[in-house]
Amino acid sequence: MLQPSYTQIMQKLNAEGESKLTSRYSIVIAAAKRARNIIDVINEQAAATKEADKTGERTMSPERMKEASELNELLKSKKPISIAVDEIYEGKMRMKEYHPPVEEEET
Repeated sequence: MLQPSYTQIMQKLNAEGESKLTSRYSIVIAAAKRARNIIDVINEQAAATKEADKTGERTMSPERMKEASELNELLKSKKPISIAVDEIYEGKMRMKEYHPPVEEEET
């Protein structure tokens, strides 16, 4: 089981945030999207490194390369979803629920 739990994350975010989270689903979706983003950054770095070996030109920005190398270090001890959950809990990611506007019915 992941620690911190979704309940702990919701309590912390609601205590600190401007808007209240009422759905665990929001946390699950945010964590899944960030985990996918982490994987994409690592894959992008691998492709850029392979391309740089062939052509000698760097295709990734230095900031993105730094992020990728930091993530590579974290991935030695954690899975992408664990990194994402930790980032949410530590406040590195901001979340807010989307509430669509309510349409009034014509009578």
